[in-house]
This record gives sequence, structure tokens and C-alpha cells, in this order.
Amino acid sequence: MPPLLQLDHVKKSFLQPNQGLLGRKKISVINDVSFSLYQEQCLGIIGESGSGKSTLAKLILGLEKPDSGNIYFNGFDTSQRAWRKSSIRRDISAVFQDYNASVNPYFTTAEIIAEPIDIYQKISTKERQKRIDSLLEQVGLDHSFYHRFPHEMSGGQLQRICIARAIACSPKFILFDEAVSSLDISVQTQILSLLADLQKQLNLTTIFITHDLTTITYLCDKVIFFYQGQIVEQVDNISQLSQVNHPYSKQLLESILGF
Repeated sequence: MPPLLQLDHVKKSFLQPNQGLLGRKKISVINDVSFSLYQEQCLGIIGESGSGKSTLAKLILGLEKPDSGNIYFNGFDTSQRAWRKSSIRRDISAVFQDYNASVNPYFTTAEIIAEPIDIYQKISTKERQKRIDSLLEQVGLDHSFYHRFPHEMSGGQLQRICIARAIACSPKFILFDEAVSSLDISVQTQILSLLADLQKQLNLTTIFITHDLTTITYLCDKVIFFYQGQIVEQVDNISQLSQVNHPYSKQLLESILGF
């Protein structure tokens, strides 16, 4: 079985800011990154702030283009023009850290959840409403949230709405970029439990990009340790997490889990 997502020698750099018009240098942010992810796998990518994780997320989602290398989703090269017009793009979704910035503050819950539905599917108003109610139920909310605006919800509730939107068109792959790090600890636990349930129910393939190893040990099958824009170690079986060899991986484990 071919991988659902594959990165081959991906590189990305940006021009340094405030360097004047001449002699501006590029900063390498992603350095020759390669990995494969198969259907129904959950990959955790962990690294400290500034390691390039968010840039990697943007590359995977097509929000940035790599300088070199290739990213394939379900066999499609995502850098090609044909990909941008492909219906397969609906198979990729995302949930971000900043739930407030991720939604239109003037949209109701129903309008937020229905955004991908309205783009990719033609369904009746009645079916649309039924789908939204079903999605609300899937993320642990009820119809009373249907007409609420973002400012009328807690952070945990709003992130549940973002998760409902992410699964609205039954994607094959969802990328979670620090999706629980802005929430209170008790709410984080609830959201992680929800995500674990959804992974099983929907047979999702997922990536969790985070600086929190606890999130990865709770949800992921395999782990990539990311440092200064590159993979320094990959663990293909989460049960072998304590057997890492790279000093950076060991340092993270010791600081968080006491290994």
C-alpha cells in the first residue's frame, strides 16, 4: 500500500527581515525533510518553539511552497497546478492552535461548520442542517450551539466547533497544529479524549504537531523529533519511545517524562 502522505527531501527558506535592499540573506527553516505516513496512522511531530514545525505544517497543507523537494498526497504532487483544482483537496483538513483566529467572528456556529460543506458539496438546506446537528453531536455539543457566535463560547467549545468543521466533509487526513496547547489542562484532556474517539470512529490519518510530548503519547503511533528544521530522530513504534538515541530526543523525554 502506498503512503497517503509522502515528503521527499523538502526544503524551505525565507529572506531575513530588515537587511536592506542589498545583500539580504536567506534563513533555512526546513532542511531536507523526508517521511511517509500511511492510512490510519497517527504521527506526532515534536520540537521546541522555533524549530520549524509550523512552517512544515504550512508546507503539508499547501499554504507554502517548498523551495525544493516534493510533497505527495494520495499519489498527487501537491505543487502541481492540477492539484489545486483537484477534488482530492477536500480530503485534507486542519485544526490550528488559535481557534479565535481560525473562525469568522461574525459567523454563527452553523455557518462555521458548514464552510467546507458549502464549498465541496451540493446538499439541500434540510440536509445541511441535519449534517450540522450530527457534527455538533460528534464533538460533544448540541443544537443549542447552532446559532451561537464565537464570543458566546468558551475556548474548549470553540475548538470543538473547529474540529467539527475539520471533519465536516469526511477528510482522509487532518493536521492538528498545536490544537490543544492554548486550552486549560482540564479542557485539553477532554479534547484529547474526543480526538482519540474520532480517530477510531472515522479511521482518520492524522499528524499532531506540538511541543507537548503528553499529547503525542496519548494519541500517536509514531513520533518524529524535529530540531532546527530537520528530523533528528524517528520512532516508528510509540512503545519504543524510551529507547531514543539522539541527545535532543533524550533531553525532551527527560524534561517531560523523567525517562
